[in-house]
Amino acid sequence: MKLLTYQYKFFGPRAGMKLDDEVLDLTVLLNCCSSPISDIGALLRRFDDPVAAIQAALHSGAKQETLPLCEVSLCPPILHPASLRDSSLFEAHSNGTSKSNGHTTPPIWYERPIYFYENPNDLTGPEAVISRKAGSVTLDYEAELALVVGKSGRNVTTEHTLEHLFGVTVYNDWTDRAVGGQEVGFLGMHKSKDFAAGLGPWIVTMDEVMDRWNDGRLDLKVDVFVNGKQTTDSSTGTMYWTIPQLFEVITQDCTAVPGDVIGLGTVGGGCLAERGGTLPYLADGDTVEIRIERIGTLRQYVKR
Repeated sequence: MKLLTYQYKFFGPRAGMKLDDEVLDLTVLLNCCSSPISDIGALLRRFDDPVAAIQAALHSGAKQETLPLCEVSLCPPILHPASLRDSSLFEAHSNGTSKSNGHTTPPIWYERPIYFYENPNDLTGPEAVISRKAGSVTLDYEAELALVVGKSGRNVTTEHTLEHLFGVTVYNDWTDRAVGGQEVGFLGMHKSKDFAAGLGPWIVTMDEVMDRWNDGRLDLKVDVFVNGKQTTDSSTGTMYWTIPQLFEVITQDCTAVPGDVIGLGTVGGGCLAERGGTLPYLADGDTVEIRIERIGTLRQYVKR
């Protein structure tokens, strides 16, 4: 399933499901009109097993309302995640950005999966326009696969991780490289990443990608285009740490809840900073498209 959040004219936001070139409204399908389902986060909080609920409604002949996909505006599939985490699972990216800032990857990177919290209040969806930080000339994209939590969990061990994951989506961890280099060095955190984050176009449920699951890793092709020119040709299959290893660390003494979003980190070659100055940083008017196999394209624009 491909689940999304949409607006139609002055109507919405509402949770929906992509059916070919149409959007099926989930509030109507699931008979929730007295309390509309505002986004996929709300869907996950309301139903213990949303996929089963949707399938049952479809098979029962429940009322359906659809709109052409081309006529709706897509929002981030989860409008207000309780938490937005990002991690660093790709050695090539960590080493590449460290080198570009004159640093080296710290020893802790090889001791356990590391992650940090980002700002969930500036989350944007497909076709959104983002602004550079004031005075910034080092705006960069970061192409990532993100997990969406479907079931609450605390101290989850690796063998039970899949029980808690609902799906995956595309994540653009917009970054200001100059600020990141000043603050942390090898990892740009905090003020370098608090101004924008992109998510979408929809969430693909885990059953749609499990044939690409291998020893705790998902292997999906990742491509990025800036103004139509390809700048990233990569894959998520080169994770140094596995997804279950990361989730175990995240939930150690900490609760993950439905609708939480977890970026897996930038894939190798998944940003401009790794190119050693051979590609320019982003400028006003640029278009960035991140395409991940089995999911789709997250297209966003830098403000003119």
